[in-house]
Amino acid sequence: MAIRLKSRCRLVLPIAIASVALLVRIADAQISAGGSNQPMSQFGDTASTGTERVQAYTYGIDAGVGETDNVTLAPTDKISQTIATVDADFTVNQRSRLFDVNATGNFSDLNYLQHAYGNEFLGRLDGVADAAIVPGHLVWVFRDDFGQAALDQYTPVTPNNIEDVNYLSTGPDLKLRFGGINFVDISARYARAQYQTSPFNSNRLLASIAVGRDVSAGGSISLNANTERVMFDNTALNSDFERSSGFGRYEIHGARTDLVGELGGTVVSQSGASTEVLPTYLPQGTNGAPLIVSSQTGGPGSLSGPLAKLELDRKISPSAKLIFTAGRDLTDASSSFSNQTTGVTSINSVSPAASTSDNYRMTYATAGWQYKLNRTTLAVTARWEKDIYPALSTLDVTDYGAGFNVERKLTRHFTAQLLGNWYKSDYPHAALPSQVIGSTDYANSILGASLTWRHGRALEVRFRCDHDSYTVSNGNTGYHETRAFLTVGYRPMSNPATEELPER
Repeated sequence: MAIRLKSRCRLVLPIAIASVALLVRIADAQISAGGSNQPMSQFGDTASTGTERVQAYTYGIDAGVGETDNVTLAPTDKISQTIATVDADFTVNQRSRLFDVNATGNFSDLNYLQHAYGNEFLGRLDGVADAAIVPGHLVWVFRDDFGQAALDQYTPVTPNNIEDVNYLSTGPDLKLRFGGINFVDISARYARAQYQTSPFNSNRLLASIAVGRDVSAGGSISLNANTERVMFDNTALNSDFERSSGFGRYEIHGARTDLVGELGGTVVSQSGASTEVLPTYLPQGTNGAPLIVSSQTGGPGSLSGPLAKLELDRKISPSAKLIFTAGRDLTDASSSFSNQTTGVTSINSVSPAASTSDNYRMTYATAGWQYKLNRTTLAVTARWEKDIYPALSTLDVTDYGAGFNVERKLTRHFTAQLLGNWYKSDYPHAALPSQVIGSTDYANSILGASLTWRHGRALEVRFRCDHDSYTVSNGNTGYHETRAFLTVGYRPMSNPATEELPER
């Protein structure tokens, strides 16, 4: 299902486009020599750890037309609309001795033919590129995450309630080894968080060090220290802060099981007041744009809490694997946006509203199961998360939900897909006046089905229908919407190396 995005991208979208161009250029520069760069850095960048050369990619583009019965997502008085769309997506996984590229992009351009909204560009890009300066020891890393976030967490996501967000980081990773089994990893980053509308633009300096020892062929233990300095452009509404963590890490990578565990603590030092920023929608606003107002202040000062993480990836058969993650940490909206994933439903999601630049305590757990055979793919995922804002309790929220994706190749030319996603949010301490449009306890569910016909190696015709249901326990924003699209596209057969699970 297409998500919706404002077209006035300003500085955010050009940064993302430049990032795509750089990732493509590095991918084109792959050389044939074997080797790899280094393992995952302290900042979550996924560098290659294998010695083999890998070249894998998929891409596609399509165009078509669709119809919605409720373009404004209104509870009553629905307005139908015809929508023209152009879509493009790609995945790149390139590894060689000097360059690694791992990127995923999914973009759409929507044109509302009855002019309910202006032209809309939307999508998500997550990409990491590594260039080896000294192979095996010194690597320069470039990472970019581009997507959308809501402006107001209490109202549905329409083009008037969404903004572009881009998080870019770059810097070196240095890996030193002593005696064959002891190692020291040092990383440094400069990062830029850019928001289209919200006043949370910031420059960030990050550094980390890990001192550890290999305890087996695929296992290691280490002591780690991270520090981050965040400096905001708008210091009238935001207070600069420093966040530091210290923790022990154990990881093991086997033939069927990958396990990572971390345990330690995080300290945040911040001076000044906390500010909650809410969009206020007024008829006189330019093109319906939100006006940002300050609504609540308080002083967080120093903040500390435990850091814990468990990641388990278990291949339970040649066709199935189980994924489980859980943890607790102190984080902020920009860091959380950078680590967001779309899950297994193939539905692009909008990140939660960044209503404050303050740090918050995040506790979470996710579980997923993936199954793949020659003709059938099945994936199920579930997530629970609780966010606590020590100085702004009105933003405390509990989110939980689940999704599934079933795809079956019916014949050589026809493929059917059924997917669904259900997600619930509850802000227990938020209270909205009765005359204000919004809801503090709501659930959003999407059920979709598609039928795809392929001819030859590249031509693809697809019909898809989605039903979106937004139910509320309080407030006045509940709605139902049905969308249907017919598209024709060019999508060459996938490179087998991009498949996560082997077929048999």
